[in-house]
Amino acid sequence: MLDILEKVAIRERREFVKELYKKIFEITKKPKKVLDLGCGLNPIYFPLKDITYIACDKEKITLKHVNRHFKKNKIRGEIINKDIRDAALYKIKKIDITIAFKVFDYLKKEEVKKILRKINTKWIVISFPTRTIMGKRMNNPKRKWLEKMVKIHKILRFHNEVFYIIKK
Repeated sequence: MLDILEKVAIRERREFVKELYKKIFEITKKPKKVLDLGCGLNPIYFPLKDITYIACDKEKITLKHVNRHFKKNKIRGEIINKDIRDAALYKIKKIDITIAFKVFDYLKKEEVKKILRKINTKWIVISFPTRTIMGKRMNNPKRKWLEKMVKIHKILRFHNEVFYIIKK
């Protein structure tokens, strides 16, 4: 079952995942500790294994598969079954990079602002889709509200997703 899920998880970013992380790490340097908010199956295609990876998601079944992946690949991982708005996440210390791929579109802007202000991290990498589920280009793929809210260090664009790298 995990092999099928891995293939699905990799499909949406398969064409650019290596380039994506290469560009991220050129800016942030190689992390020792990563917090992945609303992780889904992101940990399965994360390229580094010799780190501490904190995977947070509210879906228990997803975290079950991520936990198996951590054990199978001997990754120092921690599983947190919480909503990303939970204040307990703000107390995690010494995070090098926080990842929030395609999760902030589901929150109110004030909730995103609170998370960005309180999360204890050096870098945050946020992504948003640039195409609809049907594959059509979105009318407004950029998130100007985010660009007004925080100082963006770098924007990376790929055919179906835009990534904002923010230095805290």
